[in-house]
Formats: sequence, structure tokens, C-alpha cells
Amino acid sequence: MAHNLPEEIIHDILYRLPPKSLIICTSVCKPWNSMIKNPNFIRTHLSRTIDLNNQFGTHLLLVYCDRMVKHFSNTNGDIEEELLEGHYNLHYDNLAFDEYCKLEFPIVPKEELFNNVLKVVGICNGLVLLEDCKFFSGNTAMLCNPSTRKSVTLPKPHYPFKGDGGYYDYIGFGFGFDAVTNDYKVVRITVDEWDDLSVSYEVYSLAAGSWSDPCSLDHISGLERTCQTAFVNGAIHWLAFKRLTYGGSEDFILAFDVGSGSFRRIMTPENLGSLCGEYLYISGYGKSIALSKPHYSNIGEPCLDIWVMKEYGVEESWTKTTLCPAGPQRGVSYLPSCSRKSGDVVLKPIDGYWNDDERYGLACVDLVSKQLKSLGIHGYGHFYVESYVESLVLLDKKDAVSY
Repeated sequence: MAHNLPEEIIHDILYRLPPKSLIICTSVCKPWNSMIKNPNFIRTHLSRTIDLNNQFGTHLLLVYCDRMVKHFSNTNGDIEEELLEGHYNLHYDNLAFDEYCKLEFPIVPKEELFNNVLKVVGICNGLVLLEDCKFFSGNTAMLCNPSTRKSVTLPKPHYPFKGDGGYYDYIGFGFGFDAVTNDYKVVRITVDEWDDLSVSYEVYSLAAGSWSDPCSLDHISGLERTCQTAFVNGAIHWLAFKRLTYGGSEDFILAFDVGSGSFRRIMTPENLGSLCGEYLYISGYGKSIALSKPHYSNIGEPCLDIWVMKEYGVEESWTKTTLCPAGPQRGVSYLPSCSRKSGDVVLKPIDGYWNDDERYGLACVDLVSKQLKSLGIHGYGHFYVESYVESLVLLDKKDAVSY
């Protein structure tokens, strides 16, 4: 029957199928295999999927959390050990936050990792950047597409991490997409305390399969300690600071334009606080960015200040909201993880690290009403939530490994 249909009709039908169904279709015949693995088909399928998600409201959120899992002895049934294991799930971005499916990622030999699992540090067009947070070493990184079960391990960077243990001796990753060249890029910023806080960066190109030569970043002294990023409007954003000659520091948002490969500054709101003495975090908010700062009220209750840049790039558009959790979430310190299509913000607990209290789970908040709602997902350690779209990215890469 397929031979009797015009090619444009076949394309239109296939564009509507999810990746798992399309992978099955690659076995139908050689022409279909070549067509589905063609970069133009993969790009158009992604664009159509995003349009359909917007039309029918079928947006997805990837949720990662650590959970303590008990392993029992095979002989007497006693608990042999408890291990921290990572769990990945896709959820519909709807009111009920229904689970869509579970995800699997490649298993890396434990002797190669400091952690039991690789951590998610960035998501773009269905492609997930995983990194081994070995004291922020950033020497083991991988790009994966759980929809196609394909992965690419990044080569070792030119600038190795020395790991001397200094406070400012660490790595910051960023992940983004160049829509003009259809290329995915990973930015790796290295801050070296032992070389007078020298900062350098390298850029990995998925299309080239290699890192660029290291370049110096002379106008910054370091990044905010958690090295969180936000990929918005074609740019990767970090919180950064510059030490001043006569003491103190100048704080700003460092933005890397993935297309041009250039850095620029965005000024933070006034009275935000210093990166050297405060915990500040950056996250995406729709097509813009948000900054957050946890603190305590006058009566000792945990609160959260959130600044949203209402108009991206316009520094005068920063708007502040203060949240003080009440009800079941009272006493829990939160940080924003991402924004939902409704405009609500997904919150993850700071104190969730090493705390199995059921209150310490994911929540969401309406920034207008300031009402918090539990999402019913609890963990024991690290949380990560970000928008996700199923795609065929990596299906055309010959060096991508199936898992």
C-alpha cells in the first residue's frame, strides 16, 4: 500500500509517529530506513513534534531523583546494603502530573565513576547531557537520547581537571543547540584556584565530534558554586563574578551565544547579594531566565526570593517575588528547577539531600497566588526536572552507540 501513496503523504504520516514507532519502521525496507535516518527528516520530525505538543498540550517533563534502594542477601534475606540509585521518568506537564513512561540510560562501569550513576546536567531537544560529578571534575560526560536509546561518550577534554581541592577549583558545564548549523554543543568552563583564579573554556561540537582548543576567559574570576545553567534564546547562562582590584566582587550573568561562540554579560538585579557569600541559583523561565536566593524570615522560617526577567535581555524588567512555604510544606527550603507551560514553577527541596521525610518532595507554585502544591514525587538526595521532547536526535550518528 505504501508504494501507492505519494511520498509527501508517507512523510506526513511518519512525522506524526513517536520515535519508538519510527525505529520499528526503519526495518520495513531500505528506503524507509534511509529516509527516517536522514538529518532533514530528523530535524523536521522534531519541529513537527514540538508543534503538535503545543497544539494538543502534550508537553513532557523529565524528572530525575535519587532514591535509597535496599539490596537483600540471597541466602538469608537480610539487608546486605543500601545504595543511592537514580530514577528517571517522563511526566505529562498537566494538572495531575501523570507519569508517561520510565526512562533508561546507559550503565557505566562503577569503577569509572565516583557516583553510582551519571547526573543530568542539561537537556535540549530530547538529548540529555550526563556527567559524573566527581568533585566537579567533569572528565566523564555523555550525550544520550533515551527515546532512541543512542549515546555518544564525549572525548577527554584538552584541559584536564587537576582536582587539588581548592574552593574555586571546579568545572562548569553548559549544553545548547545551534539552530542555524543544526549542531549541539557542550561548553566546559574550568576555574583554577591555583593559577590565580584563571578561567578557561572549551566547546565540544557534536557535528565535529571534538573539543575546540582551550581559550582564556579574562573578564571573570569564577562561577557560582553549583554551576547551574539555563539554556534560553540560543544562549547558555551561568551566574559568574569578577574579583575587583581593591576588594569585593562584581556579580553578573555570563551568557554564551551558541551560534556565534561569543560571551556577553547580563547584569543581575540590584540588592541581589554577593556570589561569594550567598547561595544564588539560575534557571530558565519560559523564554527568559530567573534567579533565586533562599533565606530565612525574621521568625526563622525558610523563604525563597525569585527574580524573573520578564523581558529577556532587558535588565530593567527584573521582578521579585518572595515565597514562604505554608501548610504541609512549611519549614522546607526550596529552589526552582524549571517552569511549566502554565507559568507555574517546579520547586525542588534543598534539604531533600539525605532526608527521607515525605514533605521533602517536588512541588509547584503559582507565582501570582503563591500557592504551593505537592507533585507527589519524593526522593533521597538529588532532584532534576526539565522540559523534554521526544526526538530522533543521534539516530543518524554513525558513532552513536545503542544501549
